[in-house]
Amino acid sequence: MRDMLESVLKLQLQFDSTHTPAMLRRGELVRGGIAGWVRERAAAINSRLPAPIDDLKVTARDHTGRKSEIPWVRVHSAGRSPSATVGWYLVYLFDAPGANVYLTLMQGATQWVNSEYRPRPRQDLRLRVDWARRALGEELEVRFDRLDRIALGSRKAKLGPAYEAGTVAALQYPVDAIPEESVLEEDLAYMLSVLSTLYQRVDTALDLPGELPPEVSDAIVAAERAAGSRRHGQGLRLDAGERLAIERRAVLLATEHLRVNGYRVKDVGAQESYDLDARRADEHLFVEVKGTTTTWTPTSEIILTRKEVELHEREYPNTMLVVVSGIALDRSTDPPGASGGVLHVVHPWRIARERLTAVSYRYVAAPDTDA
Repeated sequence: MRDMLESVLKLQLQFDSTHTPAMLRRGELVRGGIAGWVRERAAAINSRLPAPIDDLKVTARDHTGRKSEIPWVRVHSAGRSPSATVGWYLVYLFDAPGANVYLTLMQGATQWVNSEYRPRPRQDLRLRVDWARRALGEELEVRFDRLDRIALGSRKAKLGPAYEAGTVAALQYPVDAIPEESVLEEDLAYMLSVLSTLYQRVDTALDLPGELPPEVSDAIVAAERAAGSRRHGQGLRLDAGERLAIERRAVLLATEHLRVNGYRVKDVGAQESYDLDARRADEHLFVEVKGTTTTWTPTSEIILTRKEVELHEREYPNTMLVVVSGIALDRSTDPPGASGGVLHVVHPWRIARERLTAVSYRYVAAPDTDA
């Protein structure tokens, strides 16, 4: 492994975006020998982890059409990180000058736009990096030789700076000081254990920058399971007790808000396709209430049932949406508790059809018949 890493770094000095003999050899090493070594060791290490990654995968790339300036070998969950643009993963990154290879814990730092990879917004990457470092505080502190920043020395590509910005932590191997194979294997074991821990923290996170709110991601997971999907990866982030605590907190704050404004309020969520029936003189409102532990933003999403959509379209303009964001969930009690929250009120609430996204479909699977 040491010889292969060193060889790739030396070939970086002959970088060319075309398929020259040097670049063909680089591809053989990256996608063949190095990826094979990592795949074999990672599988053995993963089997010994307290929380193995059940869909562990190793992929490698040194070109997308033209040869890439920064080749890489990636270790990831197939479900949580199906591509290098999504989720969290480990990756061996070879810098452009051929000076260093980094074993890096990072996130998807690019996105596929108009047939090319483009960097994600720097601020979005920074927020997620900061979150991951807080979530992994103890795990990262044990390695004093880790780096918080890497330098890939990208000469032309925009992707190098994106990889740098998306890095949570890294181990550096200079070309003239690559350690022996046993050390490389120990480092991979350490970083893979950190990745496993990060996946667990992500699964239980209540407000993770750049991720869907727990109630939305759980609805998608539930829909996929109902459709018989066998895709591995993230499970449910909230259990029934936690969802109920959030829901009750949101309904309580919405009820208090309405009563302060002179409405008589009845909780009808168990019987109707809306949550609160609010009346004031001749006014009758159909109120939908949603609660979330996440911070509310202009792009935040909620889950609506078909019946909820139909009812609020029918009853407009006598409709109101109350979203309670930033609810603090206490998982240390049984049942879980909930407190706090910030109200966001939309009245009258018109459902914009173009903002709806189908989570799943029902389909009549009868065989086609001739007319």
